[in-house]
Amino acid sequence: MNSRRYGLLLNGLSVAVMALTPVMNKWSMITLSPLAASFYNALISLVLTLVTIAMTKTKIVWIKQPVVWILGLTNCLGIFLQYLSLFFLDPVSVGLIGRFYIVFAILLSVFMLHEKFDRRELVPILLCIAGTALVSDFSGNVNSIIGLACALGYTFSFALTNTLAKKALTHVDEKVLLLYNQGTAVVILGLGLAGSGKLYFSPNMGMGAVAISAFCSGFLGLLLFYRGLKFISFRDANLIRALNPVFVLLYSLPFFTIQITPAFLLGGVLIVLSIVWMSLPVKKTEID
Repeated sequence: MNSRRYGLLLNGLSVAVMALTPVMNKWSMITLSPLAASFYNALISLVLTLVTIAMTKTKIVWIKQPVVWILGLTNCLGIFLQYLSLFFLDPVSVGLIGRFYIVFAILLSVFMLHEKFDRRELVPILLCIAGTALVSDFSGNVNSIIGLACALGYTFSFALTNTLAKKALTHVDEKVLLLYNQGTAVVILGLGLAGSGKLYFSPNMGMGAVAISAFCSGFLGLLLFYRGLKFISFRDANLIRALNPVFVLLYSLPFFTIQITPAFLLGGVLIVLSIVWMSLPVKKTEID
């Protein structure tokens, strides 16, 4: 297996694992607030990362690069907004709206990683916007509008986080980067939760869901993504993430009532189609 196929495999596994996150996060909202769930998610991810570092005897180094700290801040914001969006919307809607990530990722890769922008990508970007509008159902419902804003906010935050990670990974081990990433989130979210007077530990169903989510998304999924990112382009990695809504839908059906309307289905198809389309110009010109 060559390095590119290895990178594709790692990122494919990352998507399958991380697709459990919206489902588990929605479950945690039954007994936890979005802020509390965000904090516990980051905390459990941090503990898992420390255990992995200890087991692999990875050397922890002090990183002075400002980009690493900015990465931690954007990751923290992304975690919180993701939980907040799930407070207002169902996991499948959040998963589909989250595919707007590819639009943000392409634009950020152009401005920050100096990758080329093909004008033909404008059409699939417009399709993605149209699909997002159909999935989110602009009915004027306040909760839907807030949920949409939070979903787009967390999507942009994670796209920015991963773009910064691509720059930082040239000099930093992915486990150490993950340590800084989750550590920053724990401090910020912990201070916010303590300030609200709701920082306490009480085992419940929500905590169990957060633990599974943290393992899948904040630890294993990100570790696979960061590792795979070393062998393939940033855009190839984002193409594979187009499969995320499919996994989320399969995981959600046994637990949640999902309103599969014609508009919802059409929006989902447009979003997935746009992501695949956006990859085509890159695949034709990219040298393996």
